[in-house]
Amino acid sequence: MKLKQGTISWLIGCHSPIHSFLVLRSWKILYGKYPKLWQIACIFIHDIGHIGLDYLDDYGQKKVHYELGACIGRALFGEKAYKFLAGHCSHSGHELSELYKADKYSWYIAPIWFLYWNNIVEPKLAINCSSNMDAIIKFKAAVKQSIESGDYTSTHKFYLDRVNEK
Repeated sequence: MKLKQGTISWLIGCHSPIHSFLVLRSWKILYGKYPKLWQIACIFIHDIGHIGLDYLDDYGQKKVHYELGACIGRALFGEKAYKFLAGHCSHSGHELSELYKADKYSWYIAPIWFLYWNNIVEPKLAINCSSNMDAIIKFKAAVKQSIESGDYTSTHKFYLDRVNEK
């Protein structure tokens, strides 16, 4: 049985618990304090909706990845958690939550070894690059420009930009 891209990503790739720890650290940097306990729990499930999806091959699947986590959050902590989790995804139709910026900023502070690992376990991330390190350099440059400009662009957009490069 072959695992879907999103399942691999959530278990050991770019949406794994390591990413969630980076989101926690980002929260502290951005907001000067750690999130509340219910928010911490939500941070660790915010990308759980990637499980079972081929999010790199089907952008429509990427756009709905927030739904599972938001529904679990609602069941555990009520409507505030649903809005918090849905608000981490710009495609949800919900107002962006504090989680959105912390999620994007996590890639700004992500260590090179984590990005390198992601390109090994999720090889499609290195598309249109001569090497994994080339992919990382291009990704880090795009994230840096986005964060420092205040845009906090979706990192998946950087992937789509590389896919569409000629």
